[in-house]
Amino acid sequence: MLSGGMGMLGRRGRKERKRLMALLLAGAMVLSGMGISPLSAQAEEVTVEQVQETEPVVEQVSEAVSDGNAEMTENVGSVNHIASNSAKKITDEAVVQAAETAVPVVQSTDGQYVFDAATDSVVSKLDKNDKVDAGKYGTEGYFTFSGSVKRANSSTLSVEIGKTETGLLTFTVSGTADAAFKVSSTGSTNSSDFILRNADGNGVVAKGATEALVVVTGTNATEIKYEGLKEGTYTVCNPASATNDRGIRLLSAVVDETPVSVTKDYAFDAATDSVVSKLDKNDKVDAGKYGTEGYFTFSGSVKRANSSTLSVEIGKTETGLLTFTVSGTADAAFKVSSTGSTNSSDFILRNADGNGVVAKGATEALVVVTGTNATEIKYEGLKEGTYTVCNPASATNDRGIRLLSATVSETTGGSKPARADWSTVEAPTVISAVQSTDNKNNIEVKISGNVGYDGADALSVTMINADGEVAATQNAATNGTEHSVSFTPVASGTYTFSVKAIRADEEDKQGTETKSCEFVLPLTKPVIKGVTCQGGGKAKVAWNAVKEAEKYLVTVDGAYTTDGKSIEKEVTAPTTDTVVEGLKVDQEAVIYVTAIRGDDNKLSDGFSKKIVDEVQYEWAFTYYGPSASSSKNKYEGDATTGTVKVVADAGGGKLQPTATDGLGFYYTAIPSDKNFTFSATLKVNKWTPNNGQEGFGIMAADRVGAPGEGSNAYWNNSYMAVVGKVEYNWDAANGKVSDAGDKISMKLGIGAQEKIGVTYENLDALNANDSATLKSDYKTSMWPLETSCAQSGTGTYNLIGNNTDKAKGTTVDNPITELKLTIQKNNTGYFISYTDAAGNTETKKYYGTETLNVLDDEYVYVGMFAARGVDITYSDINLTLIDPADDAPAEEREMTLVTPAYNIISAAVSNSAAYDLIYSGNADGKLSVTAADGSAVVSDRAVTAGTKVTMPVSLTEGSNKFRISFTPNSDYRPNEYSKLSSYETVTYEFTVTYKSVRRDQKTIYVAPEGSAGAAGSKENPVDIYTAVKYAKAGQMIVLKGGVYNLTSTIKVERGIDGTKEQMIYLIADPSDSQRPVFDFNRACAGMIFAGDYWYCQGFDVTNTQDTQKGIQISGSNCVFDNIQAYHNGNTGIQVSRYLTTDEREDWPSNDLILNCTSYGNADIGYEDADGFAAKLTVGDGIVFDGCISYNNADDGWDLFAKVETGSIGSVTIKNCVAYGNGYLEDGTDAGNGNGFKMGGSSITGYHTLINSVAFGNKAKGIDSNSCPDIQVKQSTSFNNESYNVAFYTNAGNKTDFGATGILSYRTKNLTQQEQLKLLQEEATIRTTMNYFWNETKQESTNSEGNVAKDSWFVSTTDPQITRNADGTINMNGFLTLTAEVPEGVGARMTGTPSAVFTVAADVVNNNDDDDDDDDNRGSSAAPAVDWTDVSNSVQDKVAEMMKNPAIASVNMNFVCSGEVKVPQNVLNTIKGTKLTVAFHSGNGVALSISGQDLKNKDLSKIQNIDLTVDQTSNTIPANVVSAKSGTVNRQLGIRDTGSFGVNVNIHVNVGKDNSGKSANLYRYNTEKGRLEYCGSFTITSTGQSMFALKRGGNYLVTVTDRRPSESIWYTEGGYTVKSGDTLSRIAKRNHMTLAQLLRRNVQITNQNVIRVGQKLNLE
Repeated sequence: MLSGGMGMLGRRGRKERKRLMALLLAGAMVLSGMGISPLSAQAEEVTVEQVQETEPVVEQVSEAVSDGNAEMTENVGSVNHIASNSAKKITDEAVVQAAETAVPVVQSTDGQYVFDAATDSVVSKLDKNDKVDAGKYGTEGYFTFSGSVKRANSSTLSVEIGKTETGLLTFTVSGTADAAFKVSSTGSTNSSDFILRNADGNGVVAKGATEALVVVTGTNATEIKYEGLKEGTYTVCNPASATNDRGIRLLSAVVDETPVSVTKDYAFDAATDSVVSKLDKNDKVDAGKYGTEGYFTFSGSVKRANSSTLSVEIGKTETGLLTFTVSGTADAAFKVSSTGSTNSSDFILRNADGNGVVAKGATEALVVVTGTNATEIKYEGLKEGTYTVCNPASATNDRGIRLLSATVSETTGGSKPARADWSTVEAPTVISAVQSTDNKNNIEVKISGNVGYDGADALSVTMINADGEVAATQNAATNGTEHSVSFTPVASGTYTFSVKAIRADEEDKQGTETKSCEFVLPLTKPVIKGVTCQGGGKAKVAWNAVKEAEKYLVTVDGAYTTDGKSIEKEVTAPTTDTVVEGLKVDQEAVIYVTAIRGDDNKLSDGFSKKIVDEVQYEWAFTYYGPSASSSKNKYEGDATTGTVKVVADAGGGKLQPTATDGLGFYYTAIPSDKNFTFSATLKVNKWTPNNGQEGFGIMAADRVGAPGEGSNAYWNNSYMAVVGKVEYNWDAANGKVSDAGDKISMKLGIGAQEKIGVTYENLDALNANDSATLKSDYKTSMWPLETSCAQSGTGTYNLIGNNTDKAKGTTVDNPITELKLTIQKNNTGYFISYTDAAGNTETKKYYGTETLNVLDDEYVYVGMFAARGVDITYSDINLTLIDPADDAPAEEREMTLVTPAYNIISAAVSNSAAYDLIYSGNADGKLSVTAADGSAVVSDRAVTAGTKVTMPVSLTEGSNKFRISFTPNSDYRPNEYSKLSSYETVTYEFTVTYKSVRRDQKTIYVAPEGSAGAAGSKENPVDIYTAVKYAKAGQMIVLKGGVYNLTSTIKVERGIDGTKEQMIYLIADPSDSQRPVFDFNRACAGMIFAGDYWYCQGFDVTNTQDTQKGIQISGSNCVFDNIQAYHNGNTGIQVSRYLTTDEREDWPSNDLILNCTSYGNADIGYEDADGFAAKLTVGDGIVFDGCISYNNADDGWDLFAKVETGSIGSVTIKNCVAYGNGYLEDGTDAGNGNGFKMGGSSITGYHTLINSVAFGNKAKGIDSNSCPDIQVKQSTSFNNESYNVAFYTNAGNKTDFGATGILSYRTKNLTQQEQLKLLQEEATIRTTMNYFWNETKQESTNSEGNVAKDSWFVSTTDPQITRNADGTINMNGFLTLTAEVPEGVGARMTGTPSAVFTVAADVVNNNDDDDDDDDNRGSSAAPAVDWTDVSNSVQDKVAEMMKNPAIASVNMNFVCSGEVKVPQNVLNTIKGTKLTVAFHSGNGVALSISGQDLKNKDLSKIQNIDLTVDQTSNTIPANVVSAKSGTVNRQLGIRDTGSFGVNVNIHVNVGKDNSGKSANLYRYNTEKGRLEYCGSFTITSTGQSMFALKRGGNYLVTVTDRRPSESIWYTEGGYTVKSGDTLSRIAKRNHMTLAQLLRRNVQITNQNVIRVGQKLNLE
C-alpha cells in the first residue's frame, strides 16, 4: 500500500516508483517462439484489462485502508497477471467518479519528463483561447505554468505563454539534464523572442547557438535543445526586454534528467564494533542492526566466534543470516573464514529473488572457504534489493561462517562518478620486509598505496631471489592505503621486494623503492615413511627428505637393542634411508630421525615398529603414464603399519578404459609363482568430478613404470578393482548385467577391469602407435561390481560421495564414502571383488593364471592407485600369499551368454524414394527381408557377424514397412567361451517414413513458432526438426530470425543427403534482421549432421548440455558458413564420426568450415571443450577457413588422434585466428589453452596451418601435440603464455615438420623459449623465412640473425578482432604486418568470402487440386485441427517435461484453420504445468493459454473454449473505426460465447516496421455503438503485440506513435450493490476472499467506499 499514492512521491521517489512498476511487471509471460520481447522493459506501456480471471498469490487484503489506493500485484506468470490501479490520490468526494472512470497515470520513464499540449489530459480538452490554470502539468507535474497562459488560437494544439514575462513555464532539475522545447511564434509572419533562464536569472545558450536569446518565426514548430543543465530551477519565457515582444506558443517540452550520484560506504568490523568487540567467545549476538547507520542486520543463530581473531559466526544451513538492502547499485566485500584450520564452509550471497550472486572472478555463486585465515570475497554491480549472507541450507560444507568484516559501497541517484585520473594516483612503496616471528616460514611485507575506486585495482608485490629471478608475486586488493602480504620462500637466501600499482586499461605504476630480507628456511620435521623388517633384528628405515638438511641422524634407544647400547647412525643427504641392526626381535622399537644443518636440527616424531624375525615386503611409490607427475601424484603412510594415503591432484594422471592409464601407484612385488589375496578398505576423503578419467582402487599388473615414465603411453597387462567411470547394460526383465538392455552410466561406479594382450612381441608396435596391432591384440573390458542404480533404468548416476563439485548424473541417496576391495589370484585366475557395508560381496572372475606373467615373469605388482583429482586413504591393508599347491583347485570356466542383436542401422526417415536399407548383426546366419507388398528384398542371404548388408529399395510416400527375419547358425560361437543366449529366429518390423515438405517448392520456411504440421510456407512455417528430417536435394530451408528454445537435439540422419549438383541448404533468412539462435537450454546435444552435401549458413548454436557438443559434423561434402557456436557444454563445432561402429570409409570427409566463430564453450571439468575440433575419426579433406576461436575452456583447435582409432585425415586450417583459449570470457582459468593443437599420440597427420594467427592463449600458440609432421606456413604466434611454437613428438625416431614464414614474437613473458625438439635436420626449420623467439636475446630472429621489431606490426595492443561485410576476418590493425616485413613471413589476414544467397520465390501452381500450401496468407490452406493429434502431442510433451525437470518452460504451437474449440482434456493436461499452447490462425494472429494460469482453475464446467478467429470480419462501423487514428486499423472477430473462464492471450503481428510504437486494443460495444479501450502494448522488434482477453467479440487493433490518452473501460458485473453492503460481506456471501473480489473489480479505487446501485463482477 502506498501512502498518498504514487503521485505524491515526488521526484525523490522516482527510483521507488520504478521499483514498484518493475514488481508489477516481473515475470510477464514471453512466448519466445513468437519473438515477443519481455514486458519488464516497458512497464509504463501496459495498461491492459488483465486481472479479472487471475488467481491470487496473496489471498488477504486488509479492509482498513487509509488512502484508498492499494497497489495489487498478481501472480506474475503471464501478462494476465498485471493489476494497474490509478496512482492519483482520490478524496472521499471523488470516490464515485473514480469508480466509474479510470484516471490515466503519467509517469517518468528513466528520468524523462514530458509535456505535450496535444495529449495533455487538461490542455487537450480546452477550447481555443481558454485559460490554462496556473499549476503543475506533464509527467508527474514536473512543469509549472503561471501567469498569462492560454490554449493557443490555432489548429495545432499548443499553449501560448504570455509576452514579456507575463506568462512563465518553470521546472526544477535535480542533478543534470538535457531539455528540448518545440515552440513557434503566434502567426505565420510573426516572430517571438524565446529564452531559458537559470536560477540566477541568466540566459542559457541552446545547443548550436552562440547566445541565449532565440528568435522563432512563423507557426511551424522550432525545436530548441539544451544540454548539461545543472541542478536548479529554470524559466521559459518571452523576456521583458524582448524586441519581438509576442507570446510563445509551446507545443511540447521534454527534459531528460540524470540524478546526481551519491556514493556512501557502509562497514561492519567485528574487531571494532561497539557491541561485538565486547562479547566473550561464544556469546550470542543479538538480532538487530549493526555497522554504519545500522546498515547490516543479523538474525537467527549468530554468535561471537570461538577464536582469538574477533569475528561473528553465522549459524550453518541458514540458521543464521546477515542481511542488507541496497538502494541503487553497490560493490561489496566480505572477509570470512571457516570454523577451524582444516574445516571448510560453504558461503553464498543471495539476492532478493533467492538466487546466488557470483563473486568477482568466480564462475558460480557458491564459494567454499577453508581454514581460519581470512578469505576476501568481492562483488561488483549489486542491483537494488535486499541481500542475504549465509551458509546455504543445502550446503555440502554445512558449517558456520566466520565473518570478520563486511563493507558495502553504495551509489544512489545516478551513475557512479568517473574514477580519479590515474596520473593523480601516487606510486606505491614498500615499507618493510621481515621474516615473521609468528611463522618463520613466511616473510611479511608491508606496503603503502591507495587501493579503491579512486586508486588502484590492486597492488602487486614481487619477490626476487638472489639470482634475479621472480620467485613469487602476491596481490593486495583490499580497499585502503596500508597493506600487508605474506610470502613463503622455498629456500634460504636474500629476497628483494618491489611493488607496483595496477588498474585495468592503465599502465602499471611501479614503486621506486625496494626492501630486502635475509631469509633462513626453517628445517622441517623429518617424517619417517616406514620401517620394513629385514629379519635377524635388522630393519630398513626410510623417511622424507628435509629441504636444506645436510645430513640425518637415525637413533634407537638402548632399550630396544640386543646389546643395550643406543644406535646413532649418520646418513649424508640426499640419501633418505638406511638399515639399522641389532634390534630386539618380537619387541616394539621406537625409531627417530634428526635432520641437521650446521647447528640447526629438527627431530622427527618417534616411529613405533614391532620388529619381527622375517623379511617383510618392501612397498614403493611411483607415478607413470599420461599426465602423471611428481607434483600431482603423491602418497603418505606405510602399508606395513596399515594406512596409506594416495592423492592425485587435478590433472594428475588419467584412467582410460580403452587405452593406457596414467596414475600414482603404491605397490609391492609378489613372486609370480605364488597365489595371493590382497584387500584394503578405502576411505574417500574427496574427489573432484572431471571428464570420466578420474578414479582410484587396487590393481595387479605385470609391469610398473619408473617415476615419470610413459608420458605418452605406458603399456602393461592389469586387473583393477576400480572406482571410476563404469558403464554397462542391464537386462531389467531378468535383473542382471547383460550385453543389451538399459544403458547405465556410472560417474563414479565400482567395477572390475581387465586389460590384457600386451606382449614383448607387440610392445614395440604398441609404443609406435600401431592401430592395427592395438585392434587385434589389446583387449580391455569393464564389469560392474555394484548395480543398485540399474533399478532406476537408463541414465547417468554417481555412487560415490565427498565430491568437491557436482557430479554428472544423479547422485544416489547416502553415497558411498568407504568400501572394501579385493584382488585374489588363485588356481582359477584373478577374482576381483567389492564388499559393501553390510558385508555382501560381488565378485567378477577372470580365468587364466598366466595373464600377468607376460612382461615380467618373476613378479606381479600389487597395490593401490589414484588418478586425476582424488584423495583416498587405504587402511586394513592385508596381503597373504599361498603356494598354488596348497590352494583350492581350479574352477571350470563358465560360458558367457551373448544377447542376439540383429539391427537395421539405416535411418527411419528418408527424403528420397531411393533408399538403402542397411542391416548389421552380431551373429552368422541367414537374413530375409520382405517389403509390405510381400515381395522379397533378400531371401536367406548368408551374412557374417559384424558385416553390413546394404539393400537398395524404392519407397512410396508415407510409411514403408519391412519385415526382417534373421536365423543364426546353430553352431555359431562368438568365441571359445561364449555363445548366443538364444538361437531362435528373430522377426520384427522396421518402418521407414518417406515424406516431403513443400515438395513442389524450392523453399521450406522454419520459424521459432513453427510446428510439425505446418505447411512450411513463409506465412505458415514448419519447425526445425521436421524441416531437416525431410528436406530433399536442392531445397533451401530458410530460418526466420529469433531464439529457438529447444530441448532435443537437431539431427540430420544419415541418408538425408543432397547431391554435388543440388545441395540441401539450411540458411538464415537474408531479409531478417535477427540471426536465428538455436538455444538448447542445457538439455541435450546441439546439432548432428550425418547427411552429406549440406550447406549451412548464418545461425547460432548455444547452451548445449554439459559434455555435449554444439555442432557435430559427421557427414561429408558439407559447408558450414558464418555459424556461431558459443557457451556450449563441449566443443563448439567438431568433425567426427556418427556411430561408434563406423569404419574409416564412413568417417566424415571433404567438409569446409568457413568464416565460423566459436567461443566461450566449456564443460564442467574444463577438459574437453574446444572451439573447433577435427579429431579421432576424421577422413581426408577437412578445411577450416576464416574461422575465429576464442576463450574456450580447452583449445582453440584440436586435431587429436589416438592409437585405438589410428591416424586421421590431413586437416587444413587457413586464414584463422585463435586467442584467449584456456581462459573463459570472464577470466576464469579453465583448461589446457592451446591455440592450434594439431595432433596427438605421436601419430602422423601432415596437418597444415596456413596464414593464421595465435595470440594470448594460456598455453602454446602453435602446438604439434606430438604429431611428428605438421606443416606451418606464413603464420604469426604472439604472446602465448607457453611456447609460441612447439614442434615435438613423444615416440618414434624421426620428425618431418615443415615450416616456412613463421613469425613468433613477444612483448611480454620475454624469457619464454620455443619448443623445437627436432628429429630431423635443424636447418629445415631454422631458415631465413622463419623468425623464432630467442629467450636469451629476448628477440625474434631468423637463421641469419635478422631481427623482427615492433615496427613490423601496425599494433601489438588492444586486439579488436571483427569481421568484414563479406565474412572474412578484420584484425583492425592488431598484428597486421607493415611493409618492413619480408614477403612470405607472418600472416597477412585474407580469406574466402561467405556465400550470398537469394531465396527463390515460390512456384505458383494454378491447379485447383494442388494440395501444397502456397497461399501467401498462411491461413486458408492450414489444416483443420485434429484435436486427437493435438491432445496426444500435448500429453507426450507434458510427459517429457515430467521426466526432465530442467526444462524451464515450453511453448507448443499449432497452426489451424476453421473452428478452434480447445477441448477440456487439453486444458486438464496442461493444467499447472509450464507448457503454453498457442493456436495460430495465420496472418500473424494467435491465441494462447498457459498451463500455469490454469493451476487453480476449476475446469469441470468448461466443455471447450472457442478461440475461432474471423480475420475477414468488418462488422465495426467504418465511422467508428475512422474515429480511432492509427497507421494500422485491423479488425478481428472472435466468437463471443461469454467469458472464456480462463486466461487467454491474443498475439497480433502488426509488422516490424512499427517496432517501438504502441499497439492498441479496442472492443466494440454493439449496444452502445462505441469502441471501448482495452489497453496498449509496445510493439517488439519483430512486430509482435500481445493482449489479454476475457471473452470474444469484435476487436480493433490500431498502431499509433504513442499510447492513447484514454481510460480503460470495465464491463459492468451482474451484482448490484444494496444498502448496507460492504465489500467484505459481498465477498463472504459469494464464497470468496476480499482480495478475490477486488481482483474481479479493478475499477474500485477505494475499497472503503462503494455506492448503492453500483455493479460488481462476481465471475
